[in-house]
Amino acid sequence: MSQKKAKKLRRIETVTLMETTDIEHVKGIRQILKENWKFLLFLSLGIFVLYFNSLHGDFVSDDYATILNNSELTTSKYALNGFSSTYFINSLIANVFGVTPLAYHFFSLLLYISVCWLAFLFLYSLFDKRISIVALLIFAVLPVHVEAVSWISGKGYLFIAFYLLVSMIFFIKYVETNKNWYLLGVIIPFILSFLNDKPRPFLLFLIIPIYLILKNISIKKIKVFRYWPIMIIVLLALACLIWPNIVSRINSVNSGYNGYGGIFYDPFFQYPTSIAKYLQLVFIPVDLTLYHTMYVLPTWLNWLITLSYLIAVIYFYFKDKKIFFALAFIFAATAPSMAPVKVSWLVAERYVFLGSLGFCLFLAIIFEKIYKKNVYIAIILLAFLMSFYSIRTFLRNVDWQTNHNLWVNTCQVSPNSHNAWNNIGDDYDKLAQLETTDEEKIKQYLFSIRGFTQSVTVKSNYADAYHNRANIFYKIGRYDLARDSYETALSYGPNLYQSYYSLLQIDLTEKNFNSAINHLNKLNTIRPNDPQVYYAAAVVYVNMGQTEQAVSILEQLIKVNPGWTQAIDLLTQLKTNQTTVKK
Repeated sequence: MSQKKAKKLRRIETVTLMETTDIEHVKGIRQILKENWKFLLFLSLGIFVLYFNSLHGDFVSDDYATILNNSELTTSKYALNGFSSTYFINSLIANVFGVTPLAYHFFSLLLYISVCWLAFLFLYSLFDKRISIVALLIFAVLPVHVEAVSWISGKGYLFIAFYLLVSMIFFIKYVETNKNWYLLGVIIPFILSFLNDKPRPFLLFLIIPIYLILKNISIKKIKVFRYWPIMIIVLLALACLIWPNIVSRINSVNSGYNGYGGIFYDPFFQYPTSIAKYLQLVFIPVDLTLYHTMYVLPTWLNWLITLSYLIAVIYFYFKDKKIFFALAFIFAATAPSMAPVKVSWLVAERYVFLGSLGFCLFLAIIFEKIYKKNVYIAIILLAFLMSFYSIRTFLRNVDWQTNHNLWVNTCQVSPNSHNAWNNIGDDYDKLAQLETTDEEKIKQYLFSIRGFTQSVTVKSNYADAYHNRANIFYKIGRYDLARDSYETALSYGPNLYQSYYSLLQIDLTEKNFNSAINHLNKLNTIRPNDPQVYYAAAVVYVNMGQTEQAVSILEQLIKVNPGWTQAIDLLTQLKTNQTTVKK
């Protein structure tokens, strides 16, 4: 046989082998589901029972702004905003089921179950059945997941995990078969994830390398990477696309009184603290909270834990690729949320949602080694761990059931969080509105004042808390204390225009018209050409008895804003009064 014919025969054999492998892997997914449907059904039912008490939860925290008080929630404009899956689902549920928390919680729970199924398929594609099952049993009950599952506003992290697990499963199939159509299954979910949360989906490019290391696959053997110049151009284009969002986020988070301390974290504090804290939270979840601000471990111990983790990653890179993959996956999937710029919290449980799969895999590998030596010890340890995690998850769901539960827990676990104390002050204000007697209202208002006062004690330049406290003083009739708090808020946040409006109300109540004119001028300086400022000016002139000036302002205002009912009603009333006086 000639050399040319031999090469041709080898090519035919290679293509045939690849096609056969492709069919086997396509059937493999179906076969996995067929062989393990009982386990997956059991897993799903267990998750549903464990998270059943989360279905009784109310809207809490950010849910008020994004769903409950969102006037555009049911509009197509909101649903298609940026083609975000979160926005679309929020709008769809509102249109189909109404704005009820049960429907939103139920969807999040179904999405979580779907993520668990995908996580099982992902691990089964890389490891044996027993390791995959044990890892998923732990993953399903991990308490650190409650924030992403039981908080309606946390489902964005479920979407990220869902899309990126689909991408990784298809990427694995692409590598195994070299079939280009699998790349669609990689790219489309990545794009959907990118549209939902622009920076974090790039963790896919951190997970792919550790997968290649696990399977000992050279990057040169993957055809798609031959087009690396095009890939770099695409990534740069995406970076340019998200850069305005990043800049906007940096400016909004770190402007004014929030900018204290600069826009960058200290890396020598940030990384050892966050890495040590995440490892503690997934393994020993005793201090779960929305705002992680209490870092009780000394810096040297955080460094020791972090260095131990890094040494373990390097050691197992040479010793055991499975453990290397598990350990590296934890922070490969969390790294985008650990940017050195202050656009995210230093630590948040929802950030490590997908990364915790690596931790569960690590424990599963350890249990597998124990199982081979002593079956009973492995089963007892696994049962104990799952029982502890399940109880903690159940109790943590209770914390997320009401706004009050959430902020009480947050203040207890994170007493040095000015945000937490400000939010609990706001919560007591809401509770006061539900009371039927003046005595009970005053009681809740006093608790509210204590919360806001503790907030400014923790962060002395927190303008929002001073403003919120002043609102409560105003409600209980202590205008002197309200004025003082509003002025303090403006000293730290000069552009906090809401405080000027509130001071105007006090000025008019006390008939201090000189002060009212002064506050009007300041409002006009920071919010020029704002119709609300002109309307406020008309009200001030009415109270001063200068009706003609008020009418003139209102007439000009209505010409520009012809549908402004409030201004029209006031103008009608003033003209009616003028007519009555003339008669």
